Amino acid sequence: MQFRCALALLLLAALGACAAPQPGSPIVAESWMVPGGPGRDGRPAMLPAKAYLPAGAGPFPAVVINHGSPGEPARQFMEMPDFRHVAEWFVRRGYVAVVPMRRGYGEAGDWPENPGPCANPDFLAAGKAAADDIIAVVARLRALRIVRPDRILLVGQSAGGFGVVAAISRNPAGVFGAINIAGGRLGGEEDARCAPERLVAANAAYGETGRVPSLWLYTENDSYFGPDLSRAMVSAYGGAGGRAVYILLPPYKDDGHRMFGDAEGLGLWTPYAASFLEALE
Repeated sequence: MQFRCALALLLLAALGACAAPQPGSPIVAESWMVPGGPGRDGRPAMLPAKAYLPAGAGPFPAVVINHGSPGEPARQFMEMPDFRHVAEWFVRRGYVAVVPMRRGYGEAGDWPENPGPCANPDFLAAGKAAADDIIAVVARLRALRIVRPDRILLVGQSAGGFGVVAAISRNPAGVFGAINIAGGRLGGEEDARCAPERLVAANAAYGETGRVPSLWLYTENDSYFGPDLSRAMVSAYGGAGGRAVYILLPPYKDDGHRMFGDAEGLGLWTPYAASFLEALE
């Protein structure tokens, strides 16, 4: 009840004094390799990642920022995700920010997150594969002296947001909150027939076990997951017991699904993210 009451103030707080973090010390950017889910040999696959570090020795809270999916076969040509504008926003709030590329992206071969054909998608399996990578990255961060092992935040967009919801269904150690931005799989006007009821059911399944506080942000003009579907997903998740606050943002440019990847979109969603984080402190 306390959590719900605090987060019920998100809308008012976001319209108040939640200004963007001010520039501070230079941000250090590094290329890392971090363990993910199981590879072909059964051992953890090594995932390339971008890491952005605040000045000082820490320990700092950390955020794992998770990318979406261009689908098959485009995912084989996907470039290393950057999201530097998002990472820097978190670093200026005192976070270590890590952006990993999950298994099957940027390379040919196995794609563990493949949900299967439109007529018969397995969203739970796709979410599990993404969650395996995300949770493995969390475990690695918790072992670093620069990171506070009890203060790790998960953030994801589109397929990455769906993966974050799948990850918190396992209540991973050290994760204190999650932000799902435009999360889902196989959306869009042409893909609207891809069993949206299964996508809703998958979120309900995750809500049965997930107890990590989460913020769900969608826009009115998301071309993949429109208001009716996003409301149905979060309602299913919360109705099953998951802890979620849902915010429907106004339209963003010509397609709100691209808001997260656009630096200009920071001003739309970060005030709500800041209020969410403050409510959890």
